[in-house]
Amino acid sequence: MVSLFLSVVSGVVLSAAFAPLGWWFCLPLAVAIFLYAVTKTRRPYVTAFAFAVVFNYLTLSWTGTFVGLIPTILLVLLQSLFYVPLGLISFKRGRVSRVWLVLPVLLISDVLRSIIPFGGFGWNRLSFSQAEAPYRLVASYFGDSSLSFVAILIGIAFYLFFARAQLVSIALVMLVTTFAIFTPAQATAQGSVQVLAIQGNVPQLGLDFNARAEEVFKMHVEQTNLALSKISAKPDVILWPENAVDVDPFLNKDVGRKIADLAMKADAPIIAGVVLKTPLGPQNASIMWNKSGEVASTYIKRALTPFGEYIPLRSLSEIVSPLSKNVTDFVAGDQKISHIINNVSAAPVICYELIDDETIRSSFDKSDVILVQTNNATFANSGQSAQQLNISRIRAIENNRWLVSVSTTGVSAVVDNQGNVVDRTKQNAPDYLYASVGIIEKESVFHRLGPISEICLILISLAIYLRKRRHDV
Repeated sequence: MVSLFLSVVSGVVLSAAFAPLGWWFCLPLAVAIFLYAVTKTRRPYVTAFAFAVVFNYLTLSWTGTFVGLIPTILLVLLQSLFYVPLGLISFKRGRVSRVWLVLPVLLISDVLRSIIPFGGFGWNRLSFSQAEAPYRLVASYFGDSSLSFVAILIGIAFYLFFARAQLVSIALVMLVTTFAIFTPAQATAQGSVQVLAIQGNVPQLGLDFNARAEEVFKMHVEQTNLALSKISAKPDVILWPENAVDVDPFLNKDVGRKIADLAMKADAPIIAGVVLKTPLGPQNASIMWNKSGEVASTYIKRALTPFGEYIPLRSLSEIVSPLSKNVTDFVAGDQKISHIINNVSAAPVICYELIDDETIRSSFDKSDVILVQTNNATFANSGQSAQQLNISRIRAIENNRWLVSVSTTGVSAVVDNQGNVVDRTKQNAPDYLYASVGIIEKESVFHRLGPISEICLILISLAIYLRKRRHDV
């Protein structure tokens, strides 16, 4: 019972590493507590599953804000299955080497649950809790998984220290951590672009945030006009969030004309999140109207949100949640499109795409700045928006790019290439950000390496375990 209790405690502690608390040091602490629990129990797989259920529920409970408890429970149970192999740590009891298995198992678990099923759901990958970690810049060299790698190593060192074992291993972990902390930042900005990001808010929170046609659009027009009257200089671009235009501006000519007129009045392009209606189905788009009021570029979201923008296993899903019947399947895009602002290439990323590794890698290719357009109205007053901001911070570091994240309801923020939040808004209120956003052309080391870095980290972690195991024989 003590081990089971400690596994629950470790799950609670791990959840504290994620927003809204965001205590990065809780990740290694949770690993240490879990290792003690799983090495002292005769039911290691139950211990591992209990740890995962508590962690996943506490970090993902916001998913049931308006759809109910059952879908959240199913999501939590599915995500927790990926952590069951942690029970292997307790095999061949008495060998200290078994604790090192936690490193490859956790890294592989994070990769797998980011891929399967239905394209995966890696929202609470361990690395996304490390936006405040002193070693976070290592992600620009070896990707977000390197943050998990370092944090788990520190957790193992904590456990070994209190178990009074392997002092040489503890010293090596501290050496690796010191190296990670003093990892130098990569290229700095070579120029800047003035971005006016508009958080227009919505009439009501929840699934029906856009129930009144054009209301969300009008709120963003009003907030844009207000912001333009207050800022001291003309912006290079005006950025609206996902779903800011709540009717198709090509079918509703009046809405399309108002956007064009606003762009001409501001003498600046407007990049807006728009839901398009097509014969095949709706599309989630990022569209740029240039300062002449003409549509210059259109990006269609490629990585759709399962159970949000399309329903996998629809017949079963409708039994689990009747709300599934109200979801019309969106049509995904298949092209990487960047918006060009004064010869600056800006990569649009729409909400859920932020956690899709392949979409992120292709979007950032040859782009100078990142524009994240999202809509958090469905999950307002939860930790979801703050968690998404931390994911954005890690993505900015990974790709050595400045990032602007704009939401209908907040949190909206400007993030530099080192993951620092330059400016941000509060939630559930109209607001705007006007900032000089750095432009960087040089690729990060991680962007050049791509998935190879993640594979190498997993292989290194397996090699460490096998070496420790051989020494125990």
